[in-house]
Amino acid sequence: MVMVTLEPSIAQSTCENALRSLMGYVFLQKYDADWIERVSTEQQRELWAERAKAEQKTRERRGVAETDGPGLTYANMYDLVKIAKTYWSDLEPALGDAYPLLVRMEKLRNTTAHSRPLVTFEQELLSGIAGQIRNQVTLYMSTRDPAGEIYPRIESAVDCFGHRLTGWDGPIGEIFEGKVTGAILRPGDRVQVTVTGTDGRDRPLEWELITPAGTHAASAISASGTEAQLEWEVTDADVGEAAVINIQMRAKGAKYQRANGFDHRAYFQYIVRPPVGHDLK
Repeated sequence: MVMVTLEPSIAQSTCENALRSLMGYVFLQKYDADWIERVSTEQQRELWAERAKAEQKTRERRGVAETDGPGLTYANMYDLVKIAKTYWSDLEPALGDAYPLLVRMEKLRNTTAHSRPLVTFEQELLSGIAGQIRNQVTLYMSTRDPAGEIYPRIESAVDCFGHRLTGWDGPIGEIFEGKVTGAILRPGDRVQVTVTGTDGRDRPLEWELITPAGTHAASAISASGTEAQLEWEVTDADVGEAAVINIQMRAKGAKYQRANGFDHRAYFQYIVRPPVGHDLK
């Protein structure tokens, strides 16, 4: 098998997403719902909130009053490594002796942050570390799912308004998570969704977006642990006060699926109003 070297930015986001997923799961199990206050400082949380606000300013709001609390979403590699160092005993069952790799990755990330390009072996090292961390997290999380060695799972989904899905607590089943967003849309609007999934067998993942009207509006294929983009163009057929888009994922080429035709799904619910000035008759 030919090993693909990830671009530095993709390698960094792959590792960060894997760590966020692992920490969110492990810390919730041990420290309950207020785990974020337990593992982070007030200064860190204030900085993450500032990053969230800065990102929100770049997004088109379309009537959305609020976005989700940032949690670890805006914690960068430096923040995550610092938390990992303090709580390594909680993470060690998943990551083993990989802490020095995280430290090395943070140093490489710092290099790119200061606009010094990485040489080839550094890019390969960064990609290799990201792949190892992602795989170790995937294998660990699979042991928490009775069918985790058979089927892939969704890891995250975020729409263009900043609404994020990170997974419900409890056993992994057909549904990853869903969210009632409250966002008001109209025909002609476009909604982009960024999704990430992982597979213990490292198979490519097939994604599909199904509209409120039941139309299969978009599809994409991604490698395990990397992002895919889906887009929904709102139509008259989608108008309704509880307009749900379903995102389905499955392992490409697999004979069997966890559910009927897919392995994992997530959803976002919106309000789709008729066009402004429409005829009420």
